[in-house]
Amino acid sequence: MSPLTLPDLAVLGALHTAGESLSAGAIAAAVAKPASSSPGMHLTISAVSRITARLRARDLISATGGGIGQRWYLTERGRVLWAAKGSRFTL
Repeated sequence: MSPLTLPDLAVLGALHTAGESLSAGAIAAAVAKPASSSPGMHLTISAVSRITARLRARDLISATGGGIGQRWYLTERGRVLWAAKGSRFTL
């Protein structure tokens, strides 16, 4: 399994910071304009979709709903990973 990339961590960080489930568009917006003073990064909706598919395959995130209404949230495993390693990454 490949290591997590910076965009992967950005998506995990956005979900952690939000504390609730987010749509792909809301994830992209949170990554582009983070709550912290960091500059953020630009992710397209299709990039977020690819990243969420990878993170879901690793059981780090899960989704409610489907299609356009699909919303993503951290799984227990995702929360544990973020607490152990992700907190070093500031979003």
